[in-house]
Amino acid sequence: MEKRRNRKKKKNYKYMKYKIYVFSAVLMLMAIIALIIPLRPKESKVEKRTLTKFPAFSVQSFLNGEFLNGVSTWYADTFPFREALLTGNTRYRGLYGIQDNQIHGSIQTADEVPAKRISLMDIVLPNIQQEMDSLQESIKERIETQRAADAANGGAKRRQITNVPEQVGSVYVADDTAFSLYGFTQEAANQYIDAVSALANKVSSDVTVYDIVVPISTGIYLDEKLQEELGCSDEQAAIQYIYDNMDKKVVTIDAFTALKNHSDEYLYFRTDHHWTALGAYYAYSQLMKEKGITPTSLGEYETMVFDDFIGTLYAASNQTPSLAENPDVVTAYIPLATNKMTYTDVDGNVVDYDIIYDVSDWNSDSKYNCFIAGDQPFEEIHNPNMNDGSSCVVIKESFGNAFVPFLVDHYENVYVVDYRYYPEGLTTLIQERNIKDVIFINNISAATTSSLVSNIMEIVNY
Repeated sequence: MEKRRNRKKKKNYKYMKYKIYVFSAVLMLMAIIALIIPLRPKESKVEKRTLTKFPAFSVQSFLNGEFLNGVSTWYADTFPFREALLTGNTRYRGLYGIQDNQIHGSIQTADEVPAKRISLMDIVLPNIQQEMDSLQESIKERIETQRAADAANGGAKRRQITNVPEQVGSVYVADDTAFSLYGFTQEAANQYIDAVSALANKVSSDVTVYDIVVPISTGIYLDEKLQEELGCSDEQAAIQYIYDNMDKKVVTIDAFTALKNHSDEYLYFRTDHHWTALGAYYAYSQLMKEKGITPTSLGEYETMVFDDFIGTLYAASNQTPSLAENPDVVTAYIPLATNKMTYTDVDGNVVDYDIIYDVSDWNSDSKYNCFIAGDQPFEEIHNPNMNDGSSCVVIKESFGNAFVPFLVDHYENVYVVDYRYYPEGLTTLIQERNIKDVIFINNISAATTSSLVSNIMEIVNY
């Protein structure tokens, strides 16, 4: 009996040694493959970003550890077949059990949404005051530097562009649908209020400034108790805080109620953080109601439909398989008057394009770009059926892309500014183009993110 036990132990020991050898060999093989430079990706199509570049060497960076840290980040970020490995890892973890509901990313502590805006003169907030002063000084320095450069180049006004893409934070996945979790930041909300209000006080009295703050899908689709459990801020309260503190010259549009009233419809994509064109239509209808204009009915539009759209939340959720297995459908509504537009790219080139572009053959992650050529610094649409001089400018991030086409049939001229990339000032544009309607449209996350809002303040003050 004792001999049998000893033989069994010895057999298991050999088996364990073989497992260690195989595991070590696999690790060594992967390490060797990872060192093959040609196999390393430079861009991530799923995450829509340029991957980390190999750091430049210097004696100082080597001695203080920055160089080695940079190499470590580069090695991990550009590992060969990284996206396939991430997908495989997510699938493998799913084998441990049913994981219909998951949270990806850490939940950040949000600010409480106050009932009203409290002035810094009423309470002592030295740290926030210092940060706000620093931000304002930074903006002023950048503006002055650019003005000096403009003067040296014959006086052409061009704002220095800093690429600040929209960001998706923590993601909650329930079955085949992903939700971006929202956290309110009061300081950024105040900056947004100040930026929009400042423009309203700069333009002439015959110009109307509208503000549309759009909720993200979490605030429309998830019940309040679940949002609270997930650590989300109340989106309706956050939007109301912005509207209540906006200058009275600004006309605010209640997109939240308009969308909530249709919460059983396909208003937001399941794999992407954007709204659908149907969601944008209800916000457009609310704007038209405010203006006393009858919106065009959905049945009057011709449509383009693009299948197999897999968006940003798929990448942000570590490529959750249930999202890829149930892709979205992008439906776009073609304006009645025209489908033609022009856009000016970041290099100043003017390009003829379609308002709704056929992206049937594009990659599955790019199909939201069927709307108005995606995110361009400046765009123009001229309605051939109108000659009354009516003009509007839409100041937006990417949520505005699906919204703009609905405006085409109501104005002779529609101008579009993406404040992240527009190189000039808004007041000059409004004056030169004789614009009467200024429409800010931002999702609530963008409207309360300082890095994005500072771009709005720059083009307002430029």
